[in-house]
Amino acid sequence: NTDNIVMLCNTQDVPNVLEPLVDLNRSDSANLDAVFELMTKSRHRAPCALMSLVPTAYENEPSLRDNPEIVDFYKFHGGLLEAWDGPALLVFSDGKSIGASLDRNGLRPARYSITKDGTVYMMSETGVILDLDEADIVQKGRLGPGQMINVDLKSGEFKDNIKIKSEIASRHPYGEWLAKGRKDVDKLAFSEERLYDDATATFAQGTFGWGLEDIGMQIQDMAGSGKETTYSMGDDAPIAVLSE
Repeated sequence: NTDNIVMLCNTQDVPNVLEPLVDLNRSDSANLDAVFELMTKSRHRAPCALMSLVPTAYENEPSLRDNPEIVDFYKFHGGLLEAWDGPALLVFSDGKSIGASLDRNGLRPARYSITKDGTVYMMSETGVILDLDEADIVQKGRLGPGQMINVDLKSGEFKDNIKIKSEIASRHPYGEWLAKGRKDVDKLAFSEERLYDDATATFAQGTFGWGLEDIGMQIQDMAGSGKETTYSMGDDAPIAVLSE
């Protein structure tokens, strides 16, 4: 929320300048942009701000197995900011670097090409730039879910997903901070006795906006499986004619 963001950016002494930082009357993207701008104008580099706001799915991620500092970064900031899920391809800059990132669902296409002269092209699909000679391209790639690329505008260095995230995550000892400051809550034993009768439970559910779909598809599933309900935005399996 706004209070957490204000404290994080060390601007709690001038809250009237920031309000309203997040406004329900604005779009989701506009609110993200407002928070991103605040963070980059305080003490955060653009890649750091975006890593905090739009984290990747880091738990049990094989590509991060050799980079525990990145996992520690995400765990630390997960306690400060609620993750923004998109879906979106985000292009960003703070004047010091320029980059692009996908949200952790990865539903937007994002491809890039690097030419011999060091120019980096990023687009939704390859072939957008008609006069780009294939012989001049030295590297091609695409962003996967939660991945990021970055170009340092001062040195001209191109940084892939692991390099830029490791650089950002290594600036502070997030793992040590977690070990010292995090308090884990142990699982509690739940009574099998009902707390409310049917009439009281139904009234409470209606008061908080719970419908039969919420109870049947979410609450019942979470109560039965002991974990958060997972949804799919669509079936991306290729149809038979394209399967080969």
